[in-house]
Amino acid sequence: MRRVIRIKAMQALYTYFNNRTVNLEESRRKVAADLIEIPEFYNAEPLEKDGFKALLPVLLDDAFEGKSEENELQSSQKWLAGMAEKAVRNWHEENQKERKRILEGIQSDIFKQCEKEIFFWQVFRDLIDTVEKEEYNRQNAHLKSKAPAEHTLKILRHPMLVLLDAALNPKKGTTPKGFSAINQEWIIRLYPVLFKELPEYQEYRDAVSTTEDQETEIWKVLYRKLLRSEVFNEVMEEIDLRWSENRILLEVALKDTFRNLTAGEKPAFIRNEEENEEFASFFSLLFEACLENQEEDEKRLASVISNWNSDRVALLDKYIILLSINEMRKFPHIPVKVTMNEYLEIAKAYSTPGSSSFINGVVDRLAGIMQKDGSIKKSARGMMDNR
Repeated sequence: MRRVIRIKAMQALYTYFNNRTVNLEESRRKVAADLIEIPEFYNAEPLEKDGFKALLPVLLDDAFEGKSEENELQSSQKWLAGMAEKAVRNWHEENQKERKRILEGIQSDIFKQCEKEIFFWQVFRDLIDTVEKEEYNRQNAHLKSKAPAEHTLKILRHPMLVLLDAALNPKKGTTPKGFSAINQEWIIRLYPVLFKELPEYQEYRDAVSTTEDQETEIWKVLYRKLLRSEVFNEVMEEIDLRWSENRILLEVALKDTFRNLTAGEKPAFIRNEEENEEFASFFSLLFEACLENQEEDEKRLASVISNWNSDRVALLDKYIILLSINEMRKFPHIPVKVTMNEYLEIAKAYSTPGSSSFINGVVDRLAGIMQKDGSIKKSARGMMDNR
């Protein structure tokens, strides 16, 4: 699960910095649009207005870079500096709102993740229930009132289905609650994709007997097909506004559940509050550390990339590097090697083919420098290699 949180942190950084740029342009645009409403402007002579229009972008550039040129301005121009400073304040306010929105959104996603997985398996279960009805309809279309062959219904007796039913409908305790009620129209649209038109299922259906490995394989094929189906993703986009970002959370959770089912274990869909709090805290500390240390870390990054402007580093690579060194800095109990391996795997999955080796070299150099200057301090547990 922590790898998923790391991926979410990478996505969050991308979203935050992208929206920060958008907010900056919007702040500049708004102050330029407000110019015509300022008395000092609309009461000015045409030539003065042209001067104000030309000076404002310069003052905005200086203000956003933290420079103040107010003392060098004529008294008739100082009100423009005030507008530029107001634009910067508005920009910072919007960035703080964005920061808060991302933190609250991710925390909500983490706490609702179990509900989404339950919803997925409820849809999956309803689709399997539909098999019996469809097989009877198929048989009756050819031979009236004759039941379908027993082997064509074996998915209904799948050993993993027994474990799934025990988790979804426990005899004791709380019944897990799904993320949304199931619309039967979705089942009608999904059934052909998973069963009627899927060659792997048709081969499984027609087999008179199957091995344990074949039973495991068809379950994996079916649940993956459902997750990747266009219909299911359309449904999730309707009920989860952050689905494009949250899909990875569900994918990892499903892999864990499949691993449990393969081992003959009943899935545990109800994660305790302590785990949720731990994951939310891990994300929050990591994300905030990256923002707070960004300026310092950008300088560090530029210092170790010889003959390469840090601005030219691919954005995802830069965010992965920032996350790596801030995890090392913020979590002393996690070994450096563990952190490096985790982010290299993320780079292989999400960035360019050569990114992982580039990131490995840069992070290794940064980690060495930061351990020497005391920026990274590892506890006894965090000093151990991941063997």
